[in-house]
Amino acid sequence: MLSVDVIKEKLQSALSIDRYIHTLGVAEEAQKLAAVYGDAELVKKAEYAGLLHDCAKDYPDDMKKRFCKEYHVPVDDVMKKQLGLIHPFLGAEVAKREYGVEDEDIIGAIRWHTTGKPEMTVLEKIVFIADYIEPNRKPFDGLEKARKLAYENLDKAMAYILESTIEYVKERNRALHPYSVEALEYYKRITE
Repeated sequence: MLSVDVIKEKLQSALSIDRYIHTLGVAEEAQKLAAVYGDAELVKKAEYAGLLHDCAKDYPDDMKKRFCKEYHVPVDDVMKKQLGLIHPFLGAEVAKREYGVEDEDIIGAIRWHTTGKPEMTVLEKIVFIADYIEPNRKPFDGLEKARKLAYENLDKAMAYILESTIEYVKERNRALHPYSVEALEYYKRITE
């Protein structure tokens, strides 16, 4: 795996300035959450996963499609309608191939940071939540509640963020991935 400094250097040329600032915020927040919920090893993995979570996000759409074919990343009907949903799954492959990531925990955290899924690992939940609450986010309804929940209970934070995200997607008539619906049902069930 490449060093943090080399990854940051590569990301600076792969991402827009705003996306890069967001990425640094996610890595920072993920490390803070990992320090609360895990050990030094989790903090290190959280930094890598946070840095690489959006590594494929700024690729042009045609490039995303081409790389998905080349890297054998399955693209379902929802992803075809909502191309923004491709980047976490493609990003997991890009992290392996271009950044030398072999750790399955880190790869899983990149893969599931957008849709979520039932029974996520602690690292997967941390990166999902850090992506939502990172310090550079412009304030929006529910952000402070999500930040508070994140440091109280990861599963409750997951349920809250998934519910808010699904509502946001529906209001904008965007395609909603079944993974997110399954994740919300799961986290609501285990936190009730």
